[in-house]
Amino acid sequence: MPNRQYEKGTRFEGKVRDDLEDLGYSVIRAAGSKGDSKIDLVALHSNEPMLFIQCKADGKISKKEWDRVFTVSSWYAGTVPLLAYNGVNGRGVRYTRIEGLRVPYARVQPSRAYFPWGVKTEVPEPDVIDLQSPDYHG
Repeated sequence: MPNRQYEKGTRFEGKVRDDLEDLGYSVIRAAGSKGDSKIDLVALHSNEPMLFIQCKADGKISKKEWDRVFTVSSWYAGTVPLLAYNGVNGRGVRYTRIEGLRVPYARVQPSRAYFPWGVKTEVPEPDVIDLQSPDYHG
């Protein structure tokens, strides 16, 4: 009998992997993440810090998992510990940077939104409109 939760988790890991690969990362699946490290994916990019990612489709993570992802990432300087979860209505992937050990019973945890797509996205030059130009017909 297949384990539906395991299958759902594996599918979501694939979704996160595909998202990061589209942004230029090389992604390694950490088989056996049910074990001690709690890291599901490791993402590498030539211009960005290494990412250690715990994938949870629903975004719910236990204190033990949260703390372990943060602790393991602290072993490697510059590594960013992330929680990846589904966006609104299952669209896209959202990332939260874990910035400290989880505080029991606190509404706000040591974390903030993280945007890995800043890697690939180039900011376009703003359109400058010269109102005194003979070409302006506003």
